[in-house]
Amino acid sequence: MKTKVNRLMIGILMFLALPGMGQDWQVPADQLNIENPSSYNLENVKKGKDLYLQNCKSCHGDPGKNNHLPLVPPPPDITSEQMQANTDGGLFYKITKGRGGMPQFETTISADDRWRLINFIRNYNSENEQLLIDAPPVNAKILASVNEADKKVEILAEYEDKSGNYQQLENAPVFISAKKAFGNLLLGQALTDKNGRSVFSVPETVIGDEEGNVTIVVTLDENYKADQVVLEEAKVGKPKEVPQLIRKEVLWSTNENVQIWLLLSYLGAAGAAWIAIGYVIFQLVKIKRFSKQ
Repeated sequence: MKTKVNRLMIGILMFLALPGMGQDWQVPADQLNIENPSSYNLENVKKGKDLYLQNCKSCHGDPGKNNHLPLVPPPPDITSEQMQANTDGGLFYKITKGRGGMPQFETTISADDRWRLINFIRNYNSENEQLLIDAPPVNAKILASVNEADKKVEILAEYEDKSGNYQQLENAPVFISAKKAFGNLLLGQALTDKNGRSVFSVPETVIGDEEGNVTIVVTLDENYKADQVVLEEAKVGKPKEVPQLIRKEVLWSTNENVQIWLLLSYLGAAGAAWIAIGYVIFQLVKIKRFSKQ
């Protein structure tokens, strides 16, 4: 049954690809030589990778593994000469407009992100320095402390070299978040210097608890295997304003804030309840008295 379903899906995909069979994919001349306005750097390449995994991998497969879907024509591996022979403008046009089984991404991926996607594809171009390398995470560790007076987080990051010794971790992105009830809220990121150190200024807009305390969480990215550092209740945020009605200490002293009809309704309901209780007790006493007689 599963095999039949797979064959049916492949047949549907091949049918969708028919309009694109047997003809070259021509790119308009005015689009062909448009240069990529997005800088070729690690940040953009990483963003492009995320976009590729979400939107392209299901058909094109893993880079360099030629495990694409069996479509006609076959989706090229992004590391292949066929893919890399495209100009940046050509790739942008094809990603934007789509054709046959290749969907258009003009309405689902912003123009900036489409260019970042091309940066990721160029990560596998032999003429470029490969910025993003799929490698196992490196063992690392983080030390961090909070300077509450200056509202800054001071960080030291190190990695374990091949000899098992820890060295300063240079040019590594460090992420600083605030711990919330439902996950962490990213406050920003910093980059370590040549000594593995970094300083992050907590934004003035960060709101803490009623006293301004914030629990800070410091982590490295997925390229490093390191325990996160949690700095409990650092006084670096703005005190949270709590509505007076829900403050614990004023639970029974809110009459001045209550509308009169609500107060009278409460007193009436409470009085009725006590009268009902009294009536029941009275009836129980009467029953007991009659039973003795």
